[in-house]
Formats: sequence, structure tokens, C-alpha cells
Amino acid sequence: MMEDPGAIGDGVSNEGVVKSARRVIEVFEFFADRRRPATVGEVAEALGYPQSSTSVLMRSLVRLRYLDYDRDTRRFVPTVRVALLGGWVHDQLFSDVSLLKLMQRMREETGDPNTSILLGMQNDIYVQYIHVLQSHPPVRFYVTPGSLRPLCRAAIGRVLLSLKPDVEVLALVRRINAEERDAEKRIRPTELLAELDRVRQQGYAYTEGTVMPGTGVIAMEVPTPAGQPPMALGIGSSIEHLRSARDHLVHMLGAALEPYYQSRGRQRR
Repeated sequence: MMEDPGAIGDGVSNEGVVKSARRVIEVFEFFADRRRPATVGEVAEALGYPQSSTSVLMRSLVRLRYLDYDRDTRRFVPTVRVALLGGWVHDQLFSDVSLLKLMQRMREETGDPNTSILLGMQNDIYVQYIHVLQSHPPVRFYVTPGSLRPLCRAAIGRVLLSLKPDVEVLALVRRINAEERDAEKRIRPTELLAELDRVRQQGYAYTEGTVMPGTGVIAMEVPTPAGQPPMALGIGSSIEHLRSARDHLVHMLGAALEPYYQSRGRQRR
């Protein structure tokens, strides 16, 4: 389907519109209409784009975690991060139950104004925080949405690693250590595997000062639909608050996520 070069959508002029921004929106609209994964070629043909530039655009969206890529089928599909972009608008109009509202309620229930709620997924050898509800004011714990943290050190990253077989974890550790110039910061595989066993047994990950001095995170898996990359939800706060309220926060996090496990027909670890 070739586009009209002088119009966007229902006859809206192209004048003053950045081409790359328009193409991103059109890619998302393509998937909204298609409702299933697609290859670069299928996207390029449907939207009338050159295949080379379409490939660059799609892979950029994968790096930003707005798209997920299946190497076996060579198909792309939007991630939950796309849904979160306008989720708050939908929630205000239609829904009483949503992940965004759950995060808002959790921040209110923690009892500490310096607490942030984090939603993250894997981006190569890192965790990328795709949605963040900052503390008020954001003094002790501040994470910018879209920012990256080491996969092996962040609590959310350890939850995501705990979902993988050990052989895959070890392959990631080799890559992480190969890129780490400081020998003291390299990951010890046996220690990491032991920690991941603890995460699997207790159902959550807990870290102190591994990413940000004086702060820590408690994190659990968020069950995701089939075809979507795994996600994890975390509570970030001062070490003092996490230590004093750890049992309460673990229970609160588990109770908040229980409906998501039930909707996926799973039991929480």
C-alpha cells in the first residue's frame, strides 16, 4: 500500500511533520490493524517504505523495547511498553484494573514517600526500565524511564535471569564480563547461579546498593501474555525502609500481582 506523499491519515497535510516520527507512528498503527507479528518485508510493503530504512527503524524500536524480535521467525511484535504509552488515558476512561493503576496503588501503600515503583524488561545484557513511578520528591531513589542497568546486578534483572536455564545465564555472564573493563566488577558465575536459585525458591529478588548507593529494590515477575517478553515489577527505596518493611513489601507485591498469575493460569513461586 503506497502512501499519498502529501497526506497523513485522513487527508492531514504532511507539512511540518518529521518523516521519522511519522513512520514510527505508522508502524504502530500497522500493528494495531494487523494484530499479529510481521517481518520487515511485510511492514515495508504495507507502508510503502524502502526495506533498508524499515529494517533500521524496526531494529531501533527493538533496542528501545517498543518491539520484540523473534530470531527464529524473523518477525517483530509490539511489546507491552507500547500499550503503556497511552494506558493511563484508557484507564481514566474505561478501566478500574490495570498495571498502571496497580503501580500507582502500590506506591501509595508502601508508606514511604521516597519509594519508586519500577517496571522493567531485558534489553540485551541490561534491564531497561520501561515505566517508572517516581518517589515524591525524587530524592533518594530516582530512575529515568528508558534507562539501562546491569542485568546481573539489578533486582529486576535477577528476576528475569531466574526465568532462564543456567546455560543461557552463563552465556550472558560471559558477554557481560567480556565487556566489563574493571575486573572487580566482573560477575562470578557460581555466585550468581546460587543467587538465582534463591530468587526461584523465595519468589522474589532483593538487592541493596548494587545499582544506586543507599538504596535497594525488591522485585517479582509480572506474568505476561504469550509472545511477549518477560517483565518484572520492583519497589525501590532506601535500604533502611526496605529492611524495616521487607516482609510487608514482599507480601504487598505478591498480593498485587496475584490476579495476573490467575489470569495466566499460573501459580506464583
